[in-house]
Amino acid sequence: MITRRTLLVSGTAAALAVAARPAVAAPGSEDDRLRNLLQRHAELFVIRSPEEATGLGLDVGSRQFLRERLDDRSIQARERDLAAVREARTALRAIDRARLSAPAALDFDVAAFVYDVLGDQLGRYGYVDSNLRPSPYVANQMNGAYYWLPDFIGSRHPLETPADVNAYFARLEALGTAIDQETARIRLDASRGVTLPGFINAKTVAQLTRLRDGPPSESALIRPAAERAAARGLGDLTGRATDLFRTAVAPALTRQIDALLEQRPAAVDTAGVWRLPEGEAYYRSALRSNTTASIDPSELHRRGLDQFESLASRLDVLLAGQGLASGSVSDRIKALNQDARYRVSSDDAGRERLIAAARAHIAEVSRRLPQAFGTIPDRPVIVRRMPLTIEDSSPGAFYNPGAPGGPGIYSLNLKRPEDLSLWRLPTLTHHESIPGHHFQHSVLKEAAELSLFRQLVRFSAYTEGWALYAEQVAGELGVYDDNPIGRIGLLQSQIFRAARIVVDTGIHHERWTREQAVGWMVDRAGEPRVASEREIDRYCVYPGQACSFMVGANQIVEMREGARSRMGSRFDVRDFHDLVLTSGPLPMEVLGGAVGAWSGA
Repeated sequence: MITRRTLLVSGTAAALAVAARPAVAAPGSEDDRLRNLLQRHAELFVIRSPEEATGLGLDVGSRQFLRERLDDRSIQARERDLAAVREARTALRAIDRARLSAPAALDFDVAAFVYDVLGDQLGRYGYVDSNLRPSPYVANQMNGAYYWLPDFIGSRHPLETPADVNAYFARLEALGTAIDQETARIRLDASRGVTLPGFINAKTVAQLTRLRDGPPSESALIRPAAERAAARGLGDLTGRATDLFRTAVAPALTRQIDALLEQRPAAVDTAGVWRLPEGEAYYRSALRSNTTASIDPSELHRRGLDQFESLASRLDVLLAGQGLASGSVSDRIKALNQDARYRVSSDDAGRERLIAAARAHIAEVSRRLPQAFGTIPDRPVIVRRMPLTIEDSSPGAFYNPGAPGGPGIYSLNLKRPEDLSLWRLPTLTHHESIPGHHFQHSVLKEAAELSLFRQLVRFSAYTEGWALYAEQVAGELGVYDDNPIGRIGLLQSQIFRAARIVVDTGIHHERWTREQAVGWMVDRAGEPRVASEREIDRYCVYPGQACSFMVGANQIVEMREGARSRMGSRFDVRDFHDLVLTSGPLPMEVLGGAVGAWSGA
């Protein structure tokens, strides 16, 4: 999964048109009017989202002041965002789409989708991030200022000059304000009947407490920053940073803990959003945001079940080919998970073995890339253990782009290294790094012709759909030709994503309990119970997001094979992949239109 992660900026930063006003029509073509409008919207968004400005390397020159600020997460900022998006949508409607060129019409369609989704989501409770991934809960075990900002401030904030050091201290102190702003929104949503399920509340409070009570100097907020500053001769940050943590951040964490503990006595363990105000409508909206398609939840549930059964039949054949013919597919997957040949030790030596293996998989697939890609960026990715404070509730791995100008970061959840089987690691690595998220992000960074607006917008179905599709591409490149167990891992990854559709729609539409969902993942998909519980808890707070992987990947495969059929011998998969990646993130229907135009549909 790509983190929210490409700077998950909750609440206020979701609005790409923050503070936008209907623009005065610029002289020239309709393309010029649209280009100027979207550029203005994007520039205003960057000013209102200092975190995004840093992530894109835009906090320089006249925007240098943004480097010492964090996003405004207040109730009032969210209200301003909603008003701004509505105004932006009105301005967009003043553009005559029929008079646009094909590339400009694509930008128009992207903007129309973004503004429609944000206009809907910002009028609801919870938050929506810049990838259009909504959650009904402002802070939970996988989101909130306390969750994302420590790594951002400690590892991604630039530290090159003494001014950067001062900006670091300013952001560290501002973290307390950001947490308090979210606490106010937690209380507001609670007054509307929106509270965390009890089991999520307990996890969230535990993580908040761990951050508050752990040694500040060892936290993700301070240690990485201190190491980077020392390496650049900028002095020792630890003392002042520790003081700021204790005076500004820790008290805010206590206030957020208290707000959540107040909800604990009345908390229920019902997992689905259907229990919340207008919960069924919320889920339909969340599915559209995440999949960029209008899909009925019942129909999607059925599709997920059908694809799961089809993949299970294929997996059965592969397992039998390796002498694993007895028992259900799930039982045989569980046996593979416990097979000593593919398990590492539960210690630092085991962790290092996994990291080394992941690096080797990256090197192997990288040398094969010219077979399938014309554009191949030369940008490294590092493999590391994810921050210890978030391991308990994080997925098995995630990717973030790293600091501007630096390598991408592929983080593995190594709290229990014995749970990450070596037969699964290649596919996980291809998903998160190359040719998945890291490769995807790196190609986009080199697409200089992409407007600022288009660089800012992101869609889970495109982003996660590509990464899941990239797993298949790695297999097509031959990385499993001499590794049949690894190929089983590839198919198991696909069946896992089909299972995600089943359990996500099961929880939020079919009204499954948390235990039903966990049991389905364990009994049918062969997933370890601890990992399944962590996954299901993720789906509980990000309704619909788990569906984006397989929905997006299926659509990319359909586009590719459709183009191959239309073009015949003229089809070159390298051109197809370059088109998909250099086009930048798009709603899948818009991407399908672009592929159709390219292939002569």
